[in-house]
Amino acid sequence: MLIDIHVHFFPPTVFQAIWRYFETPTHGLWNVKYKLYGNEFVEALRNEGVKRFTSLVYAHKPGLAAYLNEFIHESADRFPELIPFGTVFVGDGQSGRVARQIFEGYKFFGIKLHPFVSQEDLDDPRFFPVYEIMEDLGKVLICHPSSVPVYKRTDGAHRLRRVLGRFPRLNVVVAHCGAFEYEAYCALADDFECLYFDTAFNCVHTEFFSNNCPRREFFLKYQDRILFGSDFPNIPHEYSKQVTALKRLNLGKAIERKIFNDNALKLLGLKE
Repeated sequence: MLIDIHVHFFPPTVFQAIWRYFETPTHGLWNVKYKLYGNEFVEALRNEGVKRFTSLVYAHKPGLAAYLNEFIHESADRFPELIPFGTVFVGDGQSGRVARQIFEGYKFFGIKLHPFVSQEDLDDPRFFPVYEIMEDLGKVLICHPSSVPVYKRTDGAHRLRRVLGRFPRLNVVVAHCGAFEYEAYCALADDFECLYFDTAFNCVHTEFFSNNCPRREFFLKYQDRILFGSDFPNIPHEYSKQVTALKRLNLGKAIERKIFNDNALKLLGLKE
């Protein structure tokens, strides 16, 4: 059974807008394979052996974050497999109040931030009240600071280092193992024990990606801080390819169990 730490769970209208963006040729992305919502979405993951999955959402404009967080709060009551994650758009103001609502009101496990979409950098001081609350409560930040797949900026590790220098106990999961700036994020992991990675898109060789697999030694070294993620449903390939790609590394059953299940249980404080 799998725990997928990198699953997007948007309302249908938002998903449709995202998929239109992905499939516009000028953006250089791909055709999305799984265009599913609600019950069909959840059933597809169940059929892949996924027992729990996150609800990664992010906002690109003012006012959207509150709508997304409310949607996730309602969806968590409908789908017990859902591990609720919300988001914060600091342009809305009162970020500390929003964080209190997310974590103390809605009981979310963490938030997702995508600085390339929101155009709000991780080290923006307006996020600091959020990080302080998260650090105190042991919540998890899943973020996409690296350049994968087509982003031009590569300063994400530097910005995240500034955040962790100020909030060293903040649990952070770097999406996509930090591709394509693997070395910079490995250096961060060596300096900050609360830094984790998710595997989404790594080692899945498609026409859209090259050089997207850190060496086998990466998975051995950080075996206790790597969590399985797929980027479902916004992927161009069969879901099973992500699982197969990791198993092809021949890490052994014990390490595979950590990556596919145990590390997420420990980080999120879930019970088997």
